Amino acid sequence: MLAAMVLGLTATPPAPEAAALDVYTTPGTHELNGRTWRTACEAYSPSVERCRTEIEAHQVVYTGGRYVMRYGWTFNNLTYKPSSRVQWIGNILATPGEHTVNGRRWKTECDSAWTGVGACRSLIWSTTYQVVAGSYVRVPAWVFNNIVNFAPEPVTDQFCAAAPISPPPAAGAGPDAEASPTPTPTPAEQTAEPEPSASDLSASPTPEAPSPTPEAPSPTPEALSPTPETLPPTTEASSSGPEPSPSPVAGTTSPSAEPDSVGSPAPTPAPALAAAAISVTPTITSVHHPHVAGALYDRLGPIMVTGTVDGAPPGTAVTVVLQDADGARRSSVDVVTGTDGAFRGQLTGGFAGRAMVVVTSLDAVATRAIDIGRATTTQSIPTRLDPVAVSPITGRTTPAIPGAMVTAQVRAGSGWQVVAYARPATDGSYSVPYSHRGGWLGTQDVRICVTLPWGATIPSASATTVTRARLANPVVTQTTADEVATTYRAGCPVAPWRLRTIRINQQSMDGHVYRGELIVRSERASEVVDAFRRAFEGGFPVYQMTNPNAFGGNDPRMMAANNTSAFNCRRVVGNPYALSPHSYGYAVDVNPWQNPYRDPSGKWWPSTEHVSRTPVVPGQLTETSIPVVAFKSHGWRWFAGWDWHHFEKR
Repeated sequence: MLAAMVLGLTATPPAPEAAALDVYTTPGTHELNGRTWRTACEAYSPSVERCRTEIEAHQVVYTGGRYVMRYGWTFNNLTYKPSSRVQWIGNILATPGEHTVNGRRWKTECDSAWTGVGACRSLIWSTTYQVVAGSYVRVPAWVFNNIVNFAPEPVTDQFCAAAPISPPPAAGAGPDAEASPTPTPTPAEQTAEPEPSASDLSASPTPEAPSPTPEAPSPTPEALSPTPETLPPTTEASSSGPEPSPSPVAGTTSPSAEPDSVGSPAPTPAPALAAAAISVTPTITSVHHPHVAGALYDRLGPIMVTGTVDGAPPGTAVTVVLQDADGARRSSVDVVTGTDGAFRGQLTGGFAGRAMVVVTSLDAVATRAIDIGRATTTQSIPTRLDPVAVSPITGRTTPAIPGAMVTAQVRAGSGWQVVAYARPATDGSYSVPYSHRGGWLGTQDVRICVTLPWGATIPSASATTVTRARLANPVVTQTTADEVATTYRAGCPVAPWRLRTIRINQQSMDGHVYRGELIVRSERASEVVDAFRRAFEGGFPVYQMTNPNAFGGNDPRMMAANNTSAFNCRRVVGNPYALSPHSYGYAVDVNPWQNPYRDPSGKWWPSTEHVSRTPVVPGQLTETSIPVVAFKSHGWRWFAGWDWHHFEKR
């Protein structure tokens, strides 16, 4: 048995170049950024093409009872080429948030600073391995698995415009059968590489070719496959899944247009008879919408009137009129009777309230009072959002229509653009996960449109102006063993139970906001939270704040990656005989690249680029910088002059 485990926590995308080759979607072998990539694409279904990318990298292989480091091709990620977003409704690979499927944890983000608008990426909670002090350490972590790209949504000039209404049923037929809601897609079953037992981890590593651990590959199973929402669910999960099939949505189909009023086909009329010689009795049989049974509503499309004219020969003229409560004519149509005296006429509704249907034939009149309800869609979403969180837009459509499609649309210039889809429940309630522009501060007008299967639409009353605000939203939790898998070992001066994990929003140099993670001693947590809350709210950028597990606890690697960090049970860089203050959980390093450190030998880490403190660049610490002022206000020391990124309070 052979189990392959790739070192590193995330599959790092290659850096873009001008007119760069996209190694993720271009078949073949490519050299980019000093790495060798290999991609193969296939027609996953008639509507989706999927590409698998591998990278040449070192990986750990457990074979013969020991670990061996080998160099070769290893899985990097899956990329789904652009396809219609609507066909991914309900699939976890296109639904932002955390999900559990077949015992595996998945996390998906969509339309974020990382993916850009029009894409989702998914990570899977997996066991990875890091080399720490010459041994392999098991590190559970979120690992990049796949990205789903969507075809661009068009910008429409008119919000929630109805599609042309499809033709009504044949004469004499009742209302069309109601559409059935489509089944929710179910992700395909996942498999995972077997994990070695705890005793295996104690085996000494035997690297064949010692070289830096790659950051790109990830030891994850292949991605979930989009499961079609239009096919019935199967009894067994499929590893590949059938073809995703889009559902109808306004603007995607164009049924043939019909005039506002439709009458029964006229047979060849009989010779004219004197009106006085004919006694007729019109009767109204039904007043209904042609596409759905039940009550009448203003936005469900045309209103069909059917009936008979007793005593009338074929071809007898009938006028059907719709009047509002004031008696004003709102719609009318002239039709003729069929061979059995039946008629039907299609009227234009479009208003709500008390109304009257009036049928006239040869001066005989029949009437029916009707009520036309107001179809509504409500929407609710907070006006101030966490800049990185997914916030559901919730509401209800009245009446509830099976097979309806809910779209969240945002104002785009002078038009509107769809950014999310959902299906309502049977009672008309809905929840649309709103993640548009997550990771970027700013405002957006958001409005809901519900499109019915035959093309009619029910918009919400108005748009909501939503602001992704500068909210730090700190959360402090008890640190777990997994969170210090590479930074704590027996004999360290502070145990994990005395540590706290801080998660807080921070803004990087390019303006995007991310969720940072920092681990400190419990009694210092509130002070550190306050310092970084003030930094974020004041606009001071922190390049990244990633758990040191991602770097195997290696401080030179973290400094080179410009990572802000705190607890790390280690020796002082440049002085292997001294235990670092970070080992106690009461030291914090901020933006090491802009604020370098000079070791006892005089070497600057991670570079000499910002040894000179002028000109001041974003992220650089000065006496008036927000983090310096905030930490000092809590009695912390700043080691200016030689360890520019270091704060400490014993």
